[in-house]
Amino acid sequence: MAEEEEVKMEVEAVQSVYGDDCVIIESYPPYLHLHIKPRTADVSSQQFVEAAIGIRASSQYPKEPPLVYLIDSKGLDEQRQTLLLSNIRDKACELPSCFMLVALCEEAVERLSAMNHPDGDCPLCLYPLVSEDDQAERLPFMKLMSCFHCFHSECIIRWWNWLQIENKNNAKNVSSATLHLRNGGDQQGMEL
Repeated sequence: MAEEEEVKMEVEAVQSVYGDDCVIIESYPPYLHLHIKPRTADVSSQQFVEAAIGIRASSQYPKEPPLVYLIDSKGLDEQRQTLLLSNIRDKACELPSCFMLVALCEEAVERLSAMNHPDGDCPLCLYPLVSEDDQAERLPFMKLMSCFHCFHSECIIRWWNWLQIENKNNAKNVSSATLHLRNGGDQQGMEL
């Protein structure tokens, strides 16, 4: 029974460290969801990844490590999702029979922070955001805040300019069509 109280205290510690980012489903055996972000001093424009993980332990915890799984992620491809989970699980194996919930949560944040960079291709030009040949060669890029998609700055500016021209042209076409209809439009087919 004393061990159960220690586990509950550990769950409370996780809650106090992570606050609203931690949802306790059950105190004993521990079951929680944790929303994690990279350490960027809460500058959201510098956050290119985030994840929600689940940690579920059995009644044998801490003798048996908890199950760690991914609930959701943004900005992480399958390879980086797998790497994140395997790093957290490896940490659990390094701490046999120890209370490890806080350590696993910290490992998750540290690993996610190391992965905090855009990955993949620009959705507009389909070229890599970061050159595969030279990781130091980066074109300026932008991130959409809601979905974490990244674009080369030049590509998004060109697209935006094109969109503005299209909107102007469409407005002109609608205006001329409206004017044409007001002036009698096409008289063919109007005769009975």
